Amino acid sequence: MVDIRNILVCVDSSQYSIATMKYSAYIAKHINADIEALHIIDILQLEGPFMYDLSGALGLESFSNFSNEMKKILEEKGKNVFSSFEEIANAEGVKLKEKMPLGVVSPTIIDESEDFDMVFIGKKGVNASYERGILGSNIEPVVRKIEKPLFVANEHFYTPRNIVVGYDNSRVSSTALKYALYYKSKFNVNITAVYVGKNEEKSKEIFADLDSSINTLFINSEKTADALIDFTKEQDNPLLFLGAYSKHRLLEMIIGSTTESILRKNSNFPILVVR
Repeated sequence: MVDIRNILVCVDSSQYSIATMKYSAYIAKHINADIEALHIIDILQLEGPFMYDLSGALGLESFSNFSNEMKKILEEKGKNVFSSFEEIANAEGVKLKEKMPLGVVSPTIIDESEDFDMVFIGKKGVNASYERGILGSNIEPVVRKIEKPLFVANEHFYTPRNIVVGYDNSRVSSTALKYALYYKSKFNVNITAVYVGKNEEKSKEIFADLDSSINTLFINSEKTADALIDFTKEQDNPLLFLGAYSKHRLLEMIIGSTTESILRKNSNFPILVVR
């Protein structure tokens, strides 16, 4: 049974993060969930290779003062991020808590997520303009390792109206469908379960036991990621639900996954990744 009461929202000062705040507040309002905003002061910015080089140039005492000032600046940026989120949450009438730990970003997100039912994150971060054809530098390890449902926000918020589910009757795609049905129960949206492959008869078997309220579609293609992206883009204000790692994990490490391929290629619509 799907029950989402506590949401963790990873935030920074990027445009993707503003969209993440809006998606999380909108959804939390309708499912009556609480939100905790997580802004991490990246320890690598304070203790990374560049900073160690700088410590040698400045001397230990001067560097210590500089490092403390840098930490204060980063904390002030975090407070500004929280202030923006507070306005969005208040407008939706959503309860918001805030947390600003010091740590390495992706492991900290994974650790902090343990006490929550769902996690929200922007597809890219503050360095989005420098990223080409890859996920944000902190997103990919989170997608691979996090155990909680992960909502990956696109750059600009909109109200989702049509749910697309990548479905092949595997355990993870069935879980994705359960979350999609939960979402439908709260928002009264349309659901389309999509099977991509070369065997239409197999798709009929896969769809046979689905509820009649779920639209189904077979797409004849060997390129699962491209087919799902193209179909989802055609929908009005879509939200794509995907199960992560339906293949053997070792094989995924070697050739990648459909989920990660879609995340890398798409930036036009939000995606909910479940396990």
